Amino acid sequence: MRALLSLLVLALSGLAAPTLRLSGEVEGPLVLTIPGLVVEGAGAVVRGKGGHTLVLSAPGLRVRGLKVVGAGPGDDFFEPDASLYLKGCRGCLLEGVEVEGAPTAVRVEDSPDVAVRGLKARGLGSSPGVLAYRSPNLRLEANHLRGYMDGVYAEYSPGLVVQGNLLEGNGRYGFHVMFSWGVRVEGNLARGNGVGNAVMHGAENLVRGNRLEGHKSPVGYGLLVQDERGTRVEENRFLQNTIGLVLMDAQGVGVLGNAFQENGTALRLTRERGANSARVANNRFQGNLYDLLVDDPQAKAQVAGNRYDRASGLPVPHLPTGSFALLLARQPELSLFALSPGVVLWEAAEAQVPGLRLLALADPKARPLPREGGWVMGWVLLGLLGGGLWWRWRA
Repeated sequence: MRALLSLLVLALSGLAAPTLRLSGEVEGPLVLTIPGLVVEGAGAVVRGKGGHTLVLSAPGLRVRGLKVVGAGPGDDFFEPDASLYLKGCRGCLLEGVEVEGAPTAVRVEDSPDVAVRGLKARGLGSSPGVLAYRSPNLRLEANHLRGYMDGVYAEYSPGLVVQGNLLEGNGRYGFHVMFSWGVRVEGNLARGNGVGNAVMHGAENLVRGNRLEGHKSPVGYGLLVQDERGTRVEENRFLQNTIGLVLMDAQGVGVLGNAFQENGTALRLTRERGANSARVANNRFQGNLYDLLVDDPQAKAQVAGNRYDRASGLPVPHLPTGSFALLLARQPELSLFALSPGVVLWEAAEAQVPGLRLLALADPKARPLPREGGWVMGWVLLGLLGGGLWWRWRA
């Protein structure tokens, strides 16, 4: 009550930026409706018991240094109870907030130009950590999200920026962007999520400079680019994933300057409804079981100027795939034979005289890399088998 009285006094005083300083433990829910209000936590705890714990519904609100514990039990993926719920909150800022014990940490709806920085949150496994809907120019920076269904899930949020976050141990995706354009996903570390990361049903998006690693489940991939137009995947590191990068029904995608290391399959082109077209250039392929798998007879891939640990160094085109790889894309159960002596000989012979159909995927400007040992692991083979069966079932 004392805090509410202080807030009322500040609001009536006509200050340009009224400030509410909380201390100790405060019982929620709290609803903030004063434009430009600054809430300073300084170690204070707002504890929720039902519904959303802290609701922000005025422009220009700022919340700093607050810990929010709990929310209602509602864990519907698209309409969960959240520790912090922003609705109609243009230009609001959350900074240095900590969340625990809630289905969703931050839910943002119809709130353009919001920034969430330095959020630390651990979830309950059923809902997104940050859920955004119709919130253009949202910025998510230097947050740590773990234990949610998706670390970040965003729909219809053009201009979204996801930068410098740690997204780990989430049940499905680290970041999952849908129906958005002009998005930048840069400099994040996404590791050990149940499936991987995804950018879907959008256009002109950029995924650059991220480290996407350790997605080893049977359906694990560092990144899925599905039904995108003109999206660029640049200068990322794909490390120890069942599949590094999947392009599905993606048109005009640039795969440029990435490092694919120790994945089961580095790059896979597959289709559900439409064909793929991509430019694959200046990437590094090192220590992968397969560098390229294509399960799309209409795929148009311009492959040029990449570096491979399997390239001969001779002035001839290098073929980063083979007929067994194409067969494997359609018969994934054959992955158990991938390293058998017969298949190794088959691929070695084919590298010398590739089929005419496969020459369309050859890299005429390939450069060699040193081959690394110790990269064939049991989880890769099992992951390829399970992942391939899953993709085949989806199709």
